[in-house]
Order: sequence, then structure tokens, then C-alpha cells
Amino acid sequence: MVTQAQIARKLGISRQLVTFALAGYPQVSEKSRRRILDAAERMGYSPNPHARALRRERTGIIALWVPNQVSSHYAHVARELGRLLKQSRHELVIAEVTGDAAEQVFSHVPVDGIVAVDARSLVEAHLQKAARRTLPIISMGADCSERTDFVKVDLADGTRAVMKHLLGSGRRRVAHATFIQEPSPRAARRLAYERAMRAARLKPEYIYYPISQDQRLVLRNLIREYISKLGCPEAIFCHSDDVALGIYRGLCDLGVRVPQDLGLVGCDGIHDTEYLECPLTTIRQPVAEMCATAWRFLERRLAEPQAKRQAAVLKPELVIRESSRHLATKPVPATSRANTAVGRGSR
Repeated sequence: MVTQAQIARKLGISRQLVTFALAGYPQVSEKSRRRILDAAERMGYSPNPHARALRRERTGIIALWVPNQVSSHYAHVARELGRLLKQSRHELVIAEVTGDAAEQVFSHVPVDGIVAVDARSLVEAHLQKAARRTLPIISMGADCSERTDFVKVDLADGTRAVMKHLLGSGRRRVAHATFIQEPSPRAARRLAYERAMRAARLKPEYIYYPISQDQRLVLRNLIREYISKLGCPEAIFCHSDDVALGIYRGLCDLGVRVPQDLGLVGCDGIHDTEYLECPLTTIRQPVAEMCATAWRFLERRLAEPQAKRQAAVLKPELVIRESSRHLATKPVPATSRANTAVGRGSR
């Protein structure tokens, strides 16, 4: 293995100058830097990241906690954060965290800090452990903890915009497709939906589904069964775009027209929503801004462990497309079924 000392001897210069040039220090002239870099390349020099990490007392590795790796949204978050870290010469490890899985990450891969998306309960459990408190953690997303540095995406605000849009188009039977079956701190979309329905003196309607590796297929089948039992809502607001895409395909199977028979809205803003015969309305999350802010917070926390808590609240954007457009006339009411049937409720 070629060392910096060997490069220095080859060029007849000090090792310190070689170190400074390879590290990108501005004190080195461009001519000297180019000469040293060219020599390093010819000699096959490769920096030792482990030695560099030991000198800095850092690993150069950041962990990203996600609730699951099924969601296309979390894949988007991972790509964006990974891109930012590479620009700063850091590496990203991704962990799907449930239960004790968060702690297992550290037994295999030591990290400098954590960015946790939509993992409030795990972040707060982590903060309870004294041995972990020195490890910086940034909580971000719609379900984030405000007990540490955080970047919150206000999806309640986005949901209010969705409901104003759907109810304003004359639709009254508006259902919410969600996996969250009880109100909770993580249920910003569900709570805002329910409040909007009750404010309009309408009964909330929930289409419950399980989290699955085959999320879109599960929803494609579920919506066909749901409509066969309960009739067709006038609109469905979905917890995520993956859910909306599965429901859209199931509606196509049934011959239900979007938006003429049913308005459909997703949430997250993934690119797939733009590439259907009927592009989907969605709440676009500010993923790039969220990740950039979280990384800026983490960099500062690493440099200044005693700095005061950092916080940011970001607003999503309602992107209105063909799937929920206002109709010239009120949609034809779907056949009503008993409210006590499976999938409906007033919770």
C-alpha cells in the first residue's frame, strides 16, 4: 500500500505538505496540489478511511432510521440524505427500526449520529437511555419528537388543504384510507381529516389496511372488496401515494372513473403519481429541504454538542392534478350501505 510518506520522498517534499494537499487545505498552491495529486494517482495511493476516522475520533457514518422500507417515500428520503452525506464525505446506513432494532444498529455499525424519520416513539425511547444521550440524534418528518433537534413536516396543514379542496368540489362522502386505527400523536393526517369532516357535519369514513411488502397489491384487492360491500365513496384521501396508486388500479378494475365517479388524493409527492392515465393529486412533502435542514442541524450538533436545541417546521404543498379536479356538476351519489359494515366507523 502506497503511503503519504512515499509520495513525499518521491517528490522530494515534506509529508505534511502531501497531507495538506490530499486533504484539500487552501494553504497549498494549486500548482503544488496538482503535482501531488498526479503523483498520488500514478503511484496508486488510496486514503485509509479507518485511520482518518481514528484521528478525527469519528467514523464518518450516519444512521438513518425509517419505520419501514416498504414506502416509496422513505426510499426517496434515503436517496436524498445519502446524496447530501456523500457531498460531505460521509456514508449512510439505513435501518428499519421497530422495537429493539434501533439498538441493534449500534452493535454492528458504530455511527457518529442518527437521523430518524417518522420515528417519534423510538427517538424518545433512545433519549431515555443515559448511555446513548451523547450520540446526536435528529428527529424529522410528520411524526417527530420535539424533545431533541427536530425538523417537522406539518401534514395536518396539508390535510386541511386537501379537505377544503375535496369538500369544496361538492363531495360529501369522503373516506380516509389509513393503517392507523386510533387517534394518536402520529396520526396528524387522520386527526385533521376527522376534524374537517365533523366541521362540515359529515361522518368520517375509514378504509383500514395493513402495512405490507406488497402495499399496492393489497390496496388494489382491498378497495374492490370494500366497494362491493359498502358502495363507492365520492372521494378517498390516502395516507400515502403508494396506497393511492393501489386504490387507483383497483378502481380501474371495477370500471370506477377517476375523477368523474370518485376523487382520489395521495400523500408524499412521489414521482409515480405523475405518470398515470389520470395523474394523482398529492400532498408533496418537502423532502430535499427536510433532509438538508436535518443534516445542517446534525453537523452543528457534532461540532457544538452543547448548542441549544434546533427546530424547524416545514409546510408541504398540495399539488392538484386531474384525479380530484372540480367537476362541472356534483358527482352522482354512490349507493349507500349500512354504516355498521366492515371498514366504516366514527372513530
